[in-house]
Amino acid sequence: MADWTDGPEYAPEDRPAAFVAPDAVALAEAPSAAPVTDFPADEPNFVAPSAPAPDLRELVPTAAPGRNPNLPFESITSPMTAVQPVTPERRPEEPFNAPGPPLSGYLPVQPVIQPTAQVNPAPFPAPGSTAWFAPPTGQPVLPSPSPVDISRIWKETTNWVMIPLIIAMFILPASPIALLVAWLSTVQIRYRRTAIRRAYWIALAAIVVISLATVFADSSVGIWDPVCITSLLAAWVLVFVTPGLVGAALRNNEAPDRY
Repeated sequence: MADWTDGPEYAPEDRPAAFVAPDAVALAEAPSAAPVTDFPADEPNFVAPSAPAPDLRELVPTAAPGRNPNLPFESITSPMTAVQPVTPERRPEEPFNAPGPPLSGYLPVQPVIQPTAQVNPAPFPAPGSTAWFAPPTGQPVLPSPSPVDISRIWKETTNWVMIPLIIAMFILPASPIALLVAWLSTVQIRYRRTAIRRAYWIALAAIVVISLATVFADSSVGIWDPVCITSLLAAWVLVFVTPGLVGAALRNNEAPDRY
């Protein structure tokens, strides 16, 4: 039985009041090992054989003909143990060796040539004729683009841009607000957005520079009056520049911008 003398892991959780001997019965002492007396006292010695030894020349193997290792083994086989011929596997791109079912009941024996079949293609039309410039037969004719007129340019420029510009052209107190609305509405235009936004940025920079220069030149003038006047003048310019850029894109058959 293990106790505290075997190590700290066997120590009790509560400290004992005194250390006493265990109640277990002590084990019997192991008997002492007996000395080994089976070994001989004298060293072993070699005794020569009494019979005469054979001649070493008699131990040479015989020179009788044996089996040629280059030849295969010969074995007697039965039909049960005979090796069956292996059929080579057909590759997918190779044709079938075995003929297929007859097609006499599905296809006619002689091909029938239609009398109206066109064997040779028609000759090319003469250069310069009307058929020379006609589109090839069998290809769809693309519809001609719609004409670029004022109504289409107005539609692509959108009412949200044109109407605020017209208001800014004639109503002086509302010119800055109307011009700002037209500027924000240019996101709906699908053609040449970069050029149109650049034009509005130039107009905004001109309005700011001219208004600040006017206020610095004459301190009695408020900032709102030059802003309204320059916004009205900018509206007169942008009302022609914006649809002009859209109309140029439409006449050149440009694709709409993605963003």
